[in-house]
Amino acid sequence: MHMGKLTIRDHAIWSKHIEEDPDMVRMIESLPENRPINLVIDGKPVRFVKMRDGKDGRPTPGLRPDPSFRPFWHAMQENRGRKVSVQMKPTTALEDSYLSSLSGLLAEWDSPEDAEAYDAL
Repeated sequence: MHMGKLTIRDHAIWSKHIEEDPDMVRMIESLPENRPINLVIDGKPVRFVKMRDGKDGRPTPGLRPDPSFRPFWHAMQENRGRKVSVQMKPTTALEDSYLSSLSGLLAEWDSPEDAEAYDAL
């Protein structure tokens, strides 16, 4: 996994603030609007969401913090101008934002009996 450097400059992450990992920059810029992405920033896993496209349809090359990670990211604003490590965190199926939002509701079906009966389907 590649590791880049991110200069903290804003309440959003802009692709132009990421250095040393052009593949990450391209991937962020190619994401569709509102797509979540998991990053590891300064050693901490953080979820961001791709910003919405502009009114003219052009993609916005930035990420905003997922609401559950806003406190961490807002605290990082005290370090504006500082460079920190950044890397993409692989996403597993359970980390998908839709599935993770449902996981608490579906926990009642997460028993060994249910796994035996339904996992092979």
